[in-house]
Parts: sequence; structure tokens; C-alpha cells
Amino acid sequence: MKKIAIYLSAVLILTLSGCSQSFLDTQDLTTKTTANFYQTPSDAAQALTAIYSSYCSAIDPNNGGSIFLLSEQMSDECFSGGGQHDNQGAMDQWQESKTDQYGSTWANYYQGIFRANNLIKYIGQVTGWSNEAQKNQIAGEAHFMRAMNYFDLMRLFGGPVSGTMTGVPLITDPAYPTAKRASVDSCYAQIASDLKFAIDSMPGVAYNSLDPGHATKWAAEALMARVFLFYNGEAYGRNYSQLGSNATMPLVGGGKVTNAEVVGWIDDCIANSGYAVVSTFGDLWPYSYKSANNTYPYAINNDLSWVGDDGSNGGNNHEAVFQIVYSTFGGWNNNQSTSFCNSIDLFQGWRLQGTLPFGYGWGWCTVSPTVFNTTSWFLPGDLRKVGSVCDVTDPNEGITPSYTWGGDLWEETGYWQKKYVPINVKAPASAGATGNIWNYSHEIYPTLTYNTSTDNTQNLILIRFSDVLLMGAELGSSKALTYLNDVHEHSGLPALTAVSLAAIQQERKAELAFEGVRYWDELRWGTMATDLAAESGATIWNAGTKTTYTPNVTRFNETKGFLPIPETQISLSSGELQQNDGWNSTDGDRTYQGN
Repeated sequence: MKKIAIYLSAVLILTLSGCSQSFLDTQDLTTKTTANFYQTPSDAAQALTAIYSSYCSAIDPNNGGSIFLLSEQMSDECFSGGGQHDNQGAMDQWQESKTDQYGSTWANYYQGIFRANNLIKYIGQVTGWSNEAQKNQIAGEAHFMRAMNYFDLMRLFGGPVSGTMTGVPLITDPAYPTAKRASVDSCYAQIASDLKFAIDSMPGVAYNSLDPGHATKWAAEALMARVFLFYNGEAYGRNYSQLGSNATMPLVGGGKVTNAEVVGWIDDCIANSGYAVVSTFGDLWPYSYKSANNTYPYAINNDLSWVGDDGSNGGNNHEAVFQIVYSTFGGWNNNQSTSFCNSIDLFQGWRLQGTLPFGYGWGWCTVSPTVFNTTSWFLPGDLRKVGSVCDVTDPNEGITPSYTWGGDLWEETGYWQKKYVPINVKAPASAGATGNIWNYSHEIYPTLTYNTSTDNTQNLILIRFSDVLLMGAELGSSKALTYLNDVHEHSGLPALTAVSLAAIQQERKAELAFEGVRYWDELRWGTMATDLAAESGATIWNAGTKTTYTPNVTRFNETKGFLPIPETQISLSSGELQQNDGWNSTDGDRTYQGN
């Protein structure tokens, strides 16, 4: 059974206790401060847990704008969806429904950075390590997580100021010296340097010998590739397909990461990590959970069997290069947190209705009809189409009870993604579950409290091995065709005979749909405005009324696809922190008018 260790004492490192000076120069023996907290490897491990905890809070949609859901809603895969009077409708229009809509998101990321800065700064004073590898692993994870936080911040908020792409405040010391926005190159130099440190420091051991949910050398190599491709993409005025082997990325203090180095790291990850492609695509997702109580016809008829969060090979899912590990500790009271359960599933669940197999939720991220109905997404015969999208009008889906249209659901399409959504199985009558159905997690964890809002325990895979293979192909590895076909096998179609950018783009659309990567691909390829325009006129239902969808291409062009810097942060900086283009007070169309 997977567990998350909750070290409440780790929070103490956030409170920098300042004691007034007195005539006695004594050591404070009672208050935990950054000066005396870091003493043992256990202290360092607790501090590391606090960093991961902050990241879980940052991507929890209950705490503001989750980068995972935002990237789905802003992409051409999904519409915002949700209830008629919810605020999330602003997200796929590049508008704000309220001031500081993303204030908590910003704060949670910088909280994680602050925690990482502390651990990185003070890890040198820890003694008692079992060996150097133990210290290097924890130090590498801290650098990885600082890079992860900054990369998310850059993708969300690192937009244009007066036409010039600009970074976010770059803080690498706990002292918080400035709120001024750094340059794009400075931010990416820090990200690249942190990842290079992680790659060089963390031991190259098989992934399943480490705790699931922790960063590894392999995750750092994969994230370096993702960062490298985005930095060298159209979001920053570059074209990676033209740069190719000449592409580089800066490092702190001079020097550069080269394309050849990134290819070498990706090849290393693929060859030596122990990760492998799950042979049957449907086995990646919980709808294929093997149980006598799982009545889903698609899973039964195709003899699917979920590899699970813990994997069929005794380790974690062998495509999960980096994932958020969730637990049974999720809840709404003071001793629990929604960050400990998979709220992404809840928010993407079917609007206020529970069925077999797809469960109750808030109805966000309704799938665009274009995804299901055009061959530009899934080629004819691609098995991943039905493995990824549910068409509620298809009787072969065997939905029980029947799907209910309308209610207050906005931008309803009749199409729902299957990857991150509550999955139900039959429940015993004694469980007291509504409709005698409940989340499959109750079978795995019998002590789990029944609550349709907090009983989703599916891990959230942020970097999947199939993505690593496709990045290797795009980066120009000598094994590019092999990598591409290793993933393409999921389609059930004949093998590809050549590598091209178009083939890679097609494969990424079909393989990685609804996994939080599509929007960033569109930004780096420079296709977003065109892709948005193709959504115009799509049939949707708003609270049961049939209408058509109108994308806000104008707002995308004004903002370049980036979000606003929170106004409270600008005020706290006395104006030193500059707002992104398209989000200033003079931009009258930035305010969402509601449904």
C-alpha cells in the first residue's frame, strides 16, 4: 500500500524565528530555526518532504489555478466546462473572473522554492549520512524540485512585458533579496543548472529501488529535455526544428547545455533507468482495474488489467518517470488536506453524477468534439481513441445508469477523457454508497472513508516514459525511429518507416492527450492560435441549451498565452514587479463577464 509520510515538524523550517539580541550570547535550544534545524539526515528528509508538500498544494485545483487543469482548459483538447456560475470559464478565454485568481498558485510555488532554497543552503551542516549517495540523492531532489517549481512559474507567468518576454522573480537564497523580474535567460539558466546538478549528483540506480513519488536522476534527465525543447521553442521566438543540433540553453555563470548533451541524457534515461512502455495502452489507466466488481465493457472485452500505481513488476508504474503519489489521507478537515488525494480526478469527474464506471465530479475539461471526430487527432483505427475518450452516446460504453445531459453543466460536448477521472466499481450494500457504487480505491484500501470528493487515490503522472521516448525522437537521437515506434505500437497501426516533425506531433497528440502536455507543445510549436481557430463553431450545450463555441483568439494573442502576475504581489513590491502584457488595468477585455 502506498503511503505519504507527513512530517508536520518539517513545517517548522518555514518559520524563521527571530529572537531579540540580549547581553547574553546564548544558543536558542527550544526554537526550531534554519540555524539549528538541519542536523541529521532525518531532518533533511523532513525538509525534502515539505518541498514536495508545497508542490502538491501548488497543483491542487482547490488551492487556485492548477497547472495541470489550466493546460488542459487552455489547449485545444478541452473546454473549461464546469458549472454555469463557476469561475473556471475564464481560463480558456485568457481572462480573470476575480482579482488575484492565481494568487494562491503563485504563493505555493514560491513557498516550495523557499523550502528548497533552505535545504540547499543548509544541507552542508547535516552530519551522520549513511554514505555520500544518501546526501547526494536528497540534494539532487531539492535542486530538481526547485527547477520544477521555476519551470511551472515560467510557463504560467513568464510572459511579455512591453513586448519583451520576461522571467519571474529569481530567488535562490532564503533572504528574498528582490521582487524584480529576472530575464528569461537568467531563469532558464537557473533551471538548467539545477537539473544538471541533479543529474550529476543523484545515483543512477533502477527506478523501482527508490520510493515512488521522489525525483530521480532519470526524472532530471527527462525534465531537462522538456525544459530544453520549451526554451528553444516559439514561445520565446525560437524554432527548435530549425535550430536542431545547434540549439543550446544557458547555465548559471556561463556555459551552455548543448543539444548533444540533452540527447545523451535522454538516451541514458531510456537505456538504463529500467522504465519501459506498458504494452497495452488501456492498462495504463484505472478504468482497467481488474475486479469482479468492475463492469466496464471496454475493459472486460479487451481483457485489460491496470498496471496500477504500484505496478505489475513490484515497483511503481513502469511508465511513471515522475509522479505525484496520492494517499488515503485526503479530506476537508484540519488534520487532512485535499492535496493528499487526487483532486484533478474530482474536478474532471462527470458533473454531479456517478455512473459505472465514470464517477462524480465537477465537470471541468469537457473534451472538444474535434478530438473525437477528426482524423487530425486520432488516425483511423488508432486504438488510443476509445482508450482515451468516452462518447456518452456510444452504447458500447455500457454506462450505468445512463448519462444525464444538461443540468448546470457548461460547454457540454458529450465527450469526456478517461485518463484522470473517478472510476467506480460495484459496492456492497453494507457500504452505504450512493447507488451502490464507489471508487475502486475502496477495494485497494479498505479503511478509506467513503467520500466522493476525496477518495480518488490515483497517482498523477507528470512525466511518462512514452513522453520521454517521443522527446528523444524530436531531439534527434540516433534511435529516433525506434523510440517513435515503441510508442506508436500503442495505436495498433502499422509501424512508421520514417521520422518527421509531423509524425512526432501526431504521435504526441494521440499518445499524451489529457496528460497536461498538449498546451505547452502548442506554445513551443507556435500552433496555438491556428489550433484555437479550428475550434470555432464546435457544438456545445450550455445548461442544456445547444449552441456553438467561440474561441478567444484575440485574448490569446494579447497575452501570448501567459497568465497575470497576481496584483497583490505587484502591490507588495511597490510596483517593482511588472504585469504581463494583456493584463494591465487598461486592458478592458481581461475581465471575465461570466456565463
